[in-house]
Amino acid sequence: MSAVKSSVGRLQVAGRITRLGAHIGAGFVLGVASGALFVQHLPFQRPVIRYWHRRMCRVLNLDICVHGTPDPRPALWVSNHVSWMDIPVIGAHFPVSFLSKAEVADWPIVGHLARAAGTLYIKRGSGDANSVSTQMAAHLQAGRSVLFFPEGTTTDGRQLKAFFHKLFQAACVTGADIQPVVLCYRDEQGELHSVAPFIGDDEFTDHLMKVLKEKPMQVELLVLPRVSVDGRDARALSKHLRQLMADGLERLHRGEVQAGE
Repeated sequence: MSAVKSSVGRLQVAGRITRLGAHIGAGFVLGVASGALFVQHLPFQRPVIRYWHRRMCRVLNLDICVHGTPDPRPALWVSNHVSWMDIPVIGAHFPVSFLSKAEVADWPIVGHLARAAGTLYIKRGSGDANSVSTQMAAHLQAGRSVLFFPEGTTTDGRQLKAFFHKLFQAACVTGADIQPVVLCYRDEQGELHSVAPFIGDDEFTDHLMKVLKEKPMQVELLVLPRVSVDGRDARALSKHLRQLMADGLERLHRGEVQAGE
């Protein structure tokens, strides 16, 4: 029996590339035209950013199912990390700023868009976690949610890596709740998608082209219960959140999450 073909035709790929270029171009113009306004965090900022993320998900042919509804109050968000696509997937549904690796700031077009959206950056291995934690705390105190990926890198999505605990200090300082979410990407057969993970020596443009050649990806996003600091330090919070998220990810993989949950 022949394997199921997971890619799409050349004309479809060409169409996606055209739509992607137009969408990124529109975002670039928007960022340049309103950069000063975005810095001020005006009320229209979040809806515009979420709209841009939603359009990006459509261009990438991501079919997203969200399980659960988060508390609307500002919080420190954490998620497992599979791909650069995690950002538009999460950003399309929730009003959060992101913490990203510093290299993203230098990516063509994408870096500019990320800055316009209020992204915070951290240099891996630079020891500036304390400085970034302070910036995150300032975001939270200003009533803005911020999300980071505590694994510190992308994975194949099958299980969680160890968490870096230092950035949880932002919650300890502000007393903000922590909102965990987990996500996974599936193919047409319901298996974990082999192309979605952005790992190893993958280059961004090469991986993007692989994604554009794929049939629609199914993305599941599970909102887990909020966690209060309750006097715990950053290390204890990290340990607790990792266990909670590992359990949630396992449920997601097993298909034990009910529709509407």
